[in-house]
Amino acid sequence: MIQMGTIILAQWIAVSSVGAGLPQLGSDVRVTDLRCEYLVNPLGVDAAQPRLSWKLESRWRGQKQTAYQILVAGSERMLKDDRADLWDSGKVQSDQSIHVAYSGRPLASRTRCYWKVRVWDADGKACPFSEIATWDMGLLTPQDWKAQWISAPGKDEDKGPQPAPLFRKSFLLDEAPVAARVYICGLGYHELRLNGQKVGDHVLDPAFTRYDRRALYVVHDVTNQLKKGPNALGVILGNGWYNMHTRCVWDFDKAPWRDRPVLRCQLEMTFADGSTRVVASDATWRVSTGPIVFDSIRNGETYDARLEIPNWDAADFDDINWPLAQIDSGPKGELRSQMMPAIKVTQTLKSARLAEPKPGVVVFDFGQNMAGWARL
Repeated sequence: MIQMGTIILAQWIAVSSVGAGLPQLGSDVRVTDLRCEYLVNPLGVDAAQPRLSWKLESRWRGQKQTAYQILVAGSERMLKDDRADLWDSGKVQSDQSIHVAYSGRPLASRTRCYWKVRVWDADGKACPFSEIATWDMGLLTPQDWKAQWISAPGKDEDKGPQPAPLFRKSFLLDEAPVAARVYICGLGYHELRLNGQKVGDHVLDPAFTRYDRRALYVVHDVTNQLKKGPNALGVILGNGWYNMHTRCVWDFDKAPWRDRPVLRCQLEMTFADGSTRVVASDATWRVSTGPIVFDSIRNGETYDARLEIPNWDAADFDDINWPLAQIDSGPKGELRSQMMPAIKVTQTLKSARLAEPKPGVVVFDFGQNMAGWARL
C-alpha cells in the first residue's frame, strides 16, 4: 500500500509539473456584429455621442461579458497598432454591450472613425479585439451645407401633377479623388445617378417625415464612381409625401408642408495631396423632364417610354439646351441624417397570368399585392 501511494503521488506531481509549463489559454469569446446607432459602418451619423453595440459568440454555455474596452481612432493604421487618438475607454467593469455612448474627444463634421472592442469573459480572461468597424460623422451644422435648394422652373403655386424633373450637373476632374461623399435630400423622393449609373441600392429615399419640422438627407460613398476627366451627377425627383397632389385620406393633400419637388445635393471630394473640392446644387444646374409624366404616392406612376432621353445622366451628354434650375426656399424643417435601414428591392416577380381584355390592352397579373415597378 505504501508503494502504491508513492506511485500515485509521483504520477500526480509529474502531471502537475508538465501542466505548469503550458501557457494559459485565452478566452474563447469573440466579439462580432459591431454597430453604431444600430447600423453597420454607417455614413452620416449626426449624434454627438454615437451609441455603440456588439454581440458575443462562444462555444460554451454560460459565458458572459464582465468588462469591455473600446478603442476609437482617426486612422485604420493606428487602430491596428492598438492605439486610439479619439477614445480609449480603458477596461470598464460592465456587462453592457448595447448603447455604449461614445465618450471621447468631440467629433467634428465628416470625421471618419475606426473602432474595435474586446471583452473579458466570465473567468476574467480577455478575448482578442474584434474586427475593425467604422462610422462617418455627417454634416452637423447648417454652415456645413454649401448646396442650395433648387427646383425646376415654375411658380410656388404650381403644385399640381407635373412630369418628374431630371437634374444634372457636369464637372471636370484633374484626377480621381481618394475619397468622395454625396450628401443629398431630394423631396419627396429622389434617385441619385453618377456617370450613367444609379448610386447605391436604396429606393424611395428619403424616409417620410413632417417636412415642416425635419427632412432627412442621405449619404453615399461614391469614391469608386468618379474618374479623371468629365463626370456628371444626375437626380430624378418624385412627389412622394412632400407633394400629395391627389385627394388623400387624412388630408395629406392639404398638408402644411406641401410644395413642389426640391433638391439639395452636395458632393465633397478629397484628393491625394489633401486638397478638397465641392460640387453643390445651385442655379448652374440643368433641369428637364423625361418619361415619368405622372407620379403620386397613392395613384402610381405613368411612364411614357417615348420620352426617354438616352444617356441623360452620362458625363458626355450635351445639356446646353436644358433650362437652368431655380433657387428654391426648400422645406422649413431642419436637415437631419437618415440613420435607419433603407428601403431596398427584395424580390423580382414574374407575372402569373397574362390577359388581353380588349385589343391593345394587356393586363399582367402578378398573383399578389406588391409595391414596386414594372419592367418590360
